[in-house]
Amino acid sequence: MIGAMRSVGELGIHRNVSLQVIYASSVMMIMGTGVIYPVLPVIAQSLEVPRSQIGLILTVFTLPSIFLAPLIGMLADLKGRKVVLSSCLLLYGVAGLGITFVDSFSSVLVLRALQGVGYAGVMPLTIVLIGDTFTRETETSAQGIKVLLDRAALLVIPIAVGALSALAWQMPFVLYALTIPLAFVAMLRLREPTVAKEDRPQNYLKTVGRACLKIRSLTIFSMSSMRFFLEFSFFTYLPIFAIETLGVSVIKGGFLFGVFALGSMMTASVIGPLAARFERVPLVAGAFLVQAGCLSVAALAQNVWWLGAAMLVFGLSNGIISPAQKSLLTQSVPRQLRAGFVSADRISQQVAKSIAPLIAGFIVVVTSIQTMFMVMGVFTLGWVIVVVALNARGALSPSLVDAPEATVLQPS
Repeated sequence: MIGAMRSVGELGIHRNVSLQVIYASSVMMIMGTGVIYPVLPVIAQSLEVPRSQIGLILTVFTLPSIFLAPLIGMLADLKGRKVVLSSCLLLYGVAGLGITFVDSFSSVLVLRALQGVGYAGVMPLTIVLIGDTFTRETETSAQGIKVLLDRAALLVIPIAVGALSALAWQMPFVLYALTIPLAFVAMLRLREPTVAKEDRPQNYLKTVGRACLKIRSLTIFSMSSMRFFLEFSFFTYLPIFAIETLGVSVIKGGFLFGVFALGSMMTASVIGPLAARFERVPLVAGAFLVQAGCLSVAALAQNVWWLGAAMLVFGLSNGIISPAQKSLLTQSVPRQLRAGFVSADRISQQVAKSIAPLIAGFIVVVTSIQTMFMVMGVFTLGWVIVVVALNARGALSPSLVDAPEATVLQPS
C-alpha cells in the first residue's frame, strides 16, 4: 500500500481534478455489480424470483454494452470524451436510484438495462482517459491505481450493502445517487485530451477493424472476457452457495467480497514493479492459472474459511490481471483509435458477462453450484494452455508500431 501512495504522488492524482473525476467514475461503475452481488439472495427471496432467473439482473445490465460500445467508442474518438462521459454518468445514477422506488422484478430489470446504457459509455472511457493521460512507462501503474481504488470500493460496498439490505432490499440502490453530482463535476471540470481526429468515419472504422483482428488484439480481448466470465459465474452463485450450503449470514457473505477486494488491492498496488520485471502476457496467464485453482478449492470448500481463502487468492490474481490487461489494451493502438479499440474489447467482455450467469445457471440447474465452480476451473485451465502456446510461438509479440506518447492532462 505504501507503493500505491507513492504512485499517487508521482502520478499527480492528488492535485488534478480531471484525474480525480476519472478514478471516481470508475469507482461508481464498480457499484454496477458491487451493489448487486451481496443482495441477490435478498432480492430473490423478496420478489420470489427463481434461482435460475436471478442472474438476469446482471444480464440486462451488461447487454447494452454489446450493441452500444462501437457507437460510443466512435463518438468519443470523433467528437470528444467529456460529453459522452458526463451524460452517461447522469443516466447511470438516475436509473440506479430509480430502483429504490420499484417493487417488481420486471421494473428492476428495465432500470438495470438503462443503467447498463450509462455503464456502456463510462467504463471504457475511464480506461481510455488513463491511457490518454500517461505514457507507457507509467500507465501500468496508473491502471493499477484504478484497480486499487475500485477494489477499495468493493471492500466497503458489500458491508454497506449487507447492512442496508437488512432494512429493505431496495435500500442499497440509494448508493447510486452519488453518481449524479459526479456527472456535473465531469461536465464542468474534466479537461478534454488533445486527440488527432479522423475526418471520415468510414476510414476510422476500417482502421480500428484492422487493429482488432490481429491475433494479439484478439488474445488481449479474451483476457478481459475470461476474467469477467469467471467472475460473473463465480460471484453470482457464491453468496447463494455460502448462505444455503455453508449456513453463512448475508452480512458475512458480504465480507467474502471484501476479502476478494483486499487481495486485489495488495497486488494492484505493486503491479508497476511486477510489469517492469515480467512480460505482461505470461504474467496474466499465470494469474489465470491460479484462479483456476481457486475455483476448484471453492467447489470443495466445507466451511467459510476455505471459501474465504479461495476468495483472497482469487483477488490477488485479479489485482494482476486487471491492470496488466488494461495496459496491454491501451498501448496497442494510437491514441486517436483508443476509444474504438477499447470499445471492441468492451463488446467481447460484455458478451462474456451476459452469457456467464445464463451458462452458470444452466449448469447449476442440471448439476450443482459446486460442479459449476469446477467446470469453470477446467475451462480456465484450457484457456491458459492456448495462450501460453500462442505466446511461445511468438504470435503475441507487440506490434512494431508503438502507440504515440500520451499528453498528460494539466492540473486543474
